[in-house]
Amino acid sequence: MKITGAALIVSGFLLAGCSTAPKPDEAPRPPDVKPVPADACGAQTVGSLVGTMLDDDVRARIADRSRAADIRVIEPGQAYTMDYRSERLNIKVDDQRKITDISCG
Repeated sequence: MKITGAALIVSGFLLAGCSTAPKPDEAPRPPDVKPVPADACGAQTVGSLVGTMLDDDVRARIADRSRAADIRVIEPGQAYTMDYRSERLNIKVDDQRKITDISCG
């Protein structure tokens, strides 16, 4: 009798191992993402100012012409965040405050 009971228990485990798992729920559809314009910060409209000295007048001109939501001036050796914001205009300057690069980010 002990062998029969043990055989029934073992066969129950074996049959349970043969069952299929329930189908997982389908993943939700990702939200629609609108593409960001290549020049969302207006860098192309003020790119001609690379090579000029950055002073208050030039900065005001850049702000007016680019329509950037945020303008960040990056000095040599200055620490700055690497997070990318398409609407932010980065102005890199050298030690004499001459503009060396204008880009979005």
